[in-house]
This record gives sequence, C-alpha cells and structure tokens, in this order.
Amino acid sequence: MQAGTRRILFRLGLSLALAAAFVWWLTNQGIRMIPSADDFGRIASWALPVYAVNLLAFHFLRAWRWEFLLRPIQPVPTKKVVLVSLVGYLAVLILPLRTGELARPVLIRRHAGIPMSTALGTVAVERVLDGLMVSAALTICLLVVPLHPGPYLWMLRLAPLGLFITAFAVLVLVLRHTEWTARVAGGAAGVFSKTLVEPVSRAVRGVAHGLAAMPDRASLLRFLAVSTAYWLVNALGIFLLARGCGIDLGYLDAVGVMGILAVGIMLPAGPGFFGSFQAAALVALGFFVSVEAVATRASIFIFVLYAGQVLFTVTLGLLAVAWGGVSLRGVAQEKLADVASDELTEWP
Repeated sequence: MQAGTRRILFRLGLSLALAAAFVWWLTNQGIRMIPSADDFGRIASWALPVYAVNLLAFHFLRAWRWEFLLRPIQPVPTKKVVLVSLVGYLAVLILPLRTGELARPVLIRRHAGIPMSTALGTVAVERVLDGLMVSAALTICLLVVPLHPGPYLWMLRLAPLGLFITAFAVLVLVLRHTEWTARVAGGAAGVFSKTLVEPVSRAVRGVAHGLAAMPDRASLLRFLAVSTAYWLVNALGIFLLARGCGIDLGYLDAVGVMGILAVGIMLPAGPGFFGSFQAAALVALGFFVSVEAVATRASIFIFVLYAGQVLFTVTLGLLAVAWGGVSLRGVAQEKLADVASDELTEWP
C-alpha cells in the first residue's frame, strides 16, 4: 500500500472514530440523528423551499467573494472562480479532518495558473477574516442577548475572538518576520520529526510570499462587503428554518447559532463535519431557546440544517465537476509541506 493511501485511510479512520464519539454524545442528549415522520410533519410548508433559495444565495456569495482576493494577483473570470470554489468546498466536505482545505489552491493553480503558495495565502487571509467577523458577531450576541446558562458560555463569549485575533497576529508575524517564523515553525516541527524541519520551514516561506500578494484596499473592501452579505444570508437561513420548524429563534439568536456552528465545525470530526456540526447546533440552541423547544424540535431542525448544507455542497460541487471541467483528481495527495517545493521561481 502506498504511503499516500495509508495516510488517507488513517485520517478517514480517525475521523470516523470522532464522528462516532459525537453521535454517542448526541444520542445521550436525546437527539435523534434521523427524525421521525411526526417530526417532519411539524415543518411549515414554506420552510424547505425558502431554505433552498437561501442556500443557493449562500453558496454563490461564498464562492464568488474569493475573486476579490485573487484579482490583484491575476484577474480570474467569475465563472471560473465560482466553479473552482464549489469543487473546493466539496473537497473540504468529503475529505477527512479538513484536509480538503488545500483543494482550492491546487485547483486555481491548475485552472488559472496562480502559484499555489500565493493562492494559499489568499485562503489564509479569507479564513482569518471570516473568523474575525463571525467570532466578533458571536461575542457581541452572547453579551447582549439574554441567554440560558450553560457550561460553555464564557468560553464561547471570549475564546473564538481571542483565537482569531491570535491567528491574525501570526499572519502578520509570518509576513513581517518570515525567516524567523520559518525557523521557529521548523524547530517546533522538528520536536516530532527531524524530517519535518525543512518542509515546514519551506511551507511557511511559501505562505509568506502568498500573503505578500495581499489585495489592494478596493478589492479587500469588496471582499469584506460580499463576506458580510454571505454571513447575513447564512444567519437569515438559520432564522427562517428555525421558525419553520416551530422554534422561536430571533435573528440575533440565529447569528449566535451561526457563530457557534462556525466554531464547532473547526473541530476535527467525521467527513462532512458529521457529528461536530450537530453537536455545535445543539449547544447553540441550548443558549437561545427553551429546554422544551430543544427536547421537541431540535432533532428536526438540526437534521434539516445539516442535510441542506450537505446536499447543496455536494450537488453544486458535482455539477461544477461535470459541467465546469474541474477535477478533484490528485487533490487528496497534496501536502502543505510541498506548497513551495516547485514554485520558487513563480513567487510574485
């Protein structure tokens, strides 16, 4: 068995074990992973069509906004950006332990010729800015909205924002003090294996060169505007679906649920975020709605919320593969340490 295949199987086995642990916890909390027919009968007739339209808008905005980070590096047609993004999000969903995060840089290199290290820098900027926006919104919601007490309350109020402020500081450090950061990262990796020192140091240098191609102010403002619309649409979908399932959730409450979900799916879990997504949704509902609503309505709400996200991500990703000519072949074999290995002459 090849080393790459063994690595994928190990990640898959670990992710399935994590998913099983989350499912065990959820069932012990009284959540039905597959709701009953009576649960489905409680959904308002308008809820599913409205949620479907919301998901279309959500996925388009999510995919399109990357164009504004790529534009200062190299203009890429909107259609190509959207197709590559949709396939990249499919990879994040189906590959275990978030190893699909490298898919978009790999695919944009293939289809637009942008060096992978540069593209990876734009993805890092996107993730950190996303984290700052949603964690700030979560912190505000958890401070101003009346909440039911819970064991994770103060951690959720402060930890996500602190985490992404730290991540932003690390990106600045990588950009401003590249060689020092590369040595430190290589030294830290060397604690686990001496063979990792040079690849990790090289990867840090590659990401730094990607970050050096930061978008100009106008492009960054456009990215932030579309990202704001994307997150507002996401929260709107949660709000409408909850109301359609008979859960009395306000819009600010939905923003809080969205923020907790965003934090929850960062945790390693099964393919498709299975387990961590449902657990985060249950924890979130516990803060904003009554115990009775959680006991009687949470199973159907969480099921439809998750199934809708997965169905649209898979369907749109497969359509992009079939009609857009974007292939995932070889993406799972890509490693972060190889980002800069063959691009030394391509850095901008």
